[in-house]
Amino acid sequence: MRLFHHPASKLAAGPTLLLPADPGPALLDAARRYDPGVRRSALLHRLIFSNGVLLLGPVPVTPRLAQEAGLPGGTAVAWYALTALQGHRERRAHDTKADDGERLVRGLAARLGGTTHPAALQPQLALIASVYSEQAPDPEQVTETLRPYGGDLRVEDEKAGGYSLTGQKIHFSVAYWPPRRYRESDAPPALGPLRSRPLHHWDLHGGARAADAPRELCLRVGEGALALASQSGGIVLDMLGFPVSSPDDLLPR
Repeated sequence: MRLFHHPASKLAAGPTLLLPADPGPALLDAARRYDPGVRRSALLHRLIFSNGVLLLGPVPVTPRLAQEAGLPGGTAVAWYALTALQGHRERRAHDTKADDGERLVRGLAARLGGTTHPAALQPQLALIASVYSEQAPDPEQVTETLRPYGGDLRVEDEKAGGYSLTGQKIHFSVAYWPPRRYRESDAPPALGPLRSRPLHHWDLHGGARAADAPRELCLRVGEGALALASQSGGIVLDMLGFPVSSPDDLLPR
């Protein structure tokens, strides 16, 4: 029995990952970077992610199917993202899960040499690197750590345990949220087992769109985030939810 009876409408609706050839194990490897706990259902032809996103495939793309779904030529295989039903404890808004599905598809396409349908998924994403950690240096230590990369950052808007770092002639700004404002259900899957623990969270904002941010700015944001993660024992994620291990990971793909 074939699972994909009428896939054209699903592929056309997107978000859809398009690849020129079946990547084999590379797709699952990339998916595990996004979510170490991803589950694979071979029977149902799907990957099940911790944030309520499903990725279904592979769907062989014939010329006829490509025409019916409005896909570009040269596509050999495709996967498409859907949202899953979740239990009460893990339940997240449908639109939030749909946004995560778009980010997942974009990230996989960049890492596997593919494209997406629609072609421009969430094109306005800002350049942001996020740091999550179980421990937090005090704000003054954070500013000292980030100064070589961000400039003369200063603490502002301290309230409810959170704060922001900004200033004149800086390269990026920073927003911080304490553990009491952390929700496991909204935590990125890439955090793995850390998702279940109260975490400190910093966002380093480059003030530009990720797609066309200058190279120097991308590297500064990446370097700053990695320095902060090193100091706090944390993990850095990009705006698509994938781990950052080098400043180059934030360069446009």
